[in-house]
Amino acid sequence: MHFKALEPVSRATLSEQIAKRLAARITAGDWQPGEKLPSEAELCKAFEVGRSSLREALTSLAFIGLIRIRAGGGSYVAEQPSAYLTSPWLKNGVLTDEKALNEFIEARIVLETELAALCAERITPEELSGMEQIVEQMRDSMDKPEEFRKLDLTFHLSMGSAAKNEVLNEVIKGVREQMMELISKSLLLHEGMEQAIAQHGKVLEAFRQRSPQKAREAMHHHLQSFQRGYRVIFEELQRISQNG
Repeated sequence: MHFKALEPVSRATLSEQIAKRLAARITAGDWQPGEKLPSEAELCKAFEVGRSSLREALTSLAFIGLIRIRAGGGSYVAEQPSAYLTSPWLKNGVLTDEKALNEFIEARIVLETELAALCAERITPEELSGMEQIVEQMRDSMDKPEEFRKLDLTFHLSMGSAAKNEVLNEVIKGVREQMMELISKSLLLHEGMEQAIAQHGKVLEAFRQRSPQKAREAMHHHLQSFQRGYRVIFEELQRISQNG
């Protein structure tokens, strides 16, 4: 396996920089489809970063379909090119306006992390059971992207009522249309679905533990993975266009 030496990454936007550098190497063909990436230990040493930052970067690359993460088996370059890089949908979809997308996701991070914290304190057993069922239905609908998207949206909107705050609930309803527009246009690759289910599971675990801080962190990580993945795609599309 070939692996060029890499310059250390600055601490400012660690995970995103790692993701972008790995994405550039993958799309440049440094690792072939189906090929296993260097181990986490090797990558951490090459980038001079910690394992948590590296794992966040790998999660983002899995979300956008550049790699597949096998539990206990390492990370592999996806066998097929990421649909995000090849689909003509991108020319007319939500990804054409990076600034608007980033602002929308930032607003969701501000709103939904605190909403998740309130849910951890106030969610009822019945509401928790309902959200657990939504995640199970998401798992069963991974071959039905449209149904999966609706369930994903339902999961996030369910926090509005579970938080027991009418003002926040109305704010969530107010952005529902934009959320539906964004989610309906998302390609939601199989790898991204897997990541969404896993991350929703961590949010639910924080709810079960009645831990506002863990809920806040789990939701923040979930939404950041989404944002970081799209930023990687923007940079790769720009690079491909310039080299094309």
